Amino acid sequence: MIDIHCHILPGLDDGPPTVETSLEMCRIAAADGIRSIVATPHMLNGMYAVTAEQVLAGVRALNESLAAEGLSLRVLPGADVHVDKDLPRCLAEKKVLTLADKGKHLMVELPQDVLPAEIGDLLFQLQLKGVTPIVSHPERNVEVQRNPDALRGLVERGALVQVTAGSLTGAFGSRAEACGLGLLRRGMAHLVATDAHNTGRRPPRLSEARAVVEREMGPDEARAVFEERPARLLEGAYVEPPEPLAASAGRGRVGPRSRGPDGAGGGAWHVFRRIFGR
Repeated sequence: MIDIHCHILPGLDDGPPTVETSLEMCRIAAADGIRSIVATPHMLNGMYAVTAEQVLAGVRALNESLAAEGLSLRVLPGADVHVDKDLPRCLAEKKVLTLADKGKHLMVELPQDVLPAEIGDLLFQLQLKGVTPIVSHPERNVEVQRNPDALRGLVERGALVQVTAGSLTGAFGSRAEACGLGLLRRGMAHLVATDAHNTGRRPPRLSEARAVVEREMGPDEARAVFEERPARLLEGAYVEPPEPLAASAGRGRVGPRSRGPDGAGGGAWHVFRRIFGR
């Protein structure tokens, strides 16, 4: 499995405070069947002044430690970038890191309580630069929990959505659990990651969440969510998500719709997604 969202680098944000804690997190991940981790420290959240250079250096150092220990795990650079009006400029100036530093996908973190009114325009600006946004853990956002369809426009315009593994197992409460499962069932979430911060309450484990997805949606979708789509992201390749189901189709496996929001196959936005997502 591949974990595309993990606070694994020591001393940069609210993740592990020491190298040893970071290494112990890596041991936990490897034992759980994770073979690759994207290090995603917080950026632009107003609390941690993390630079791209610090992330790249931290990834190099951690991979050296893993090699010395003989642990079969690789760490790649990335960031968990908070929604900010300066995000497009920071991306252009390379002040924030894309997933695996490939320049194709960017992890975008929502506030906890609301879905910002400008989020659609902001993500569209990223797409115009050839970068596909990945909205991280929206199932933990209060507004999305109340109205999951608030994400529909973003998904139909080509954004990917990542749910936290702990949400699917109840670690973030029943509302996050129900919302996360609902988004996956309706094709409005496409990836699951740990968002791990430590070895205790938020460890880097995916296997329990994978069992939930396999039970609810079948082994093929579980393989896509935990292996195939993340692998393409690490290559900087385009990920074709399923079309989201209609609002009334809240249960069952995801699948393509016969008609998109403005015609067959999703209309103009479907074409936009295919062109700019590659």
